[in-house]
Amino acid sequence: MLRNWLIGSCTLCLVPLIFIVNFLFTIIPLEKIQGLPIFFPIVFCPIGLFFALKAHKIQKSAGTSYAFSVNLALFLFTYIMFGTLIFGP
Repeated sequence: MLRNWLIGSCTLCLVPLIFIVNFLFTIIPLEKIQGLPIFFPIVFCPIGLFFALKAHKIQKSAGTSYAFSVNLALFLFTYIMFGTLIFGP
């Protein structure tokens, strides 16, 4: 049960992170989904935070703490970037 929550949390963090890295370095040009690197973490990271907290309540380990902190950092980074895009520098 713990493994499922932890894998879900890490997956929900890894997918938006791949899109952001692709957005910054243009590894694969994705013209049709230009807004998704900004939108994905705002939706997926809170769900990943929930999964990480659920796993942390089951068993307190370094993996669950890592999953929580990475999801939180990615969400805050995206939230700040989203706010800069809307309100300007």
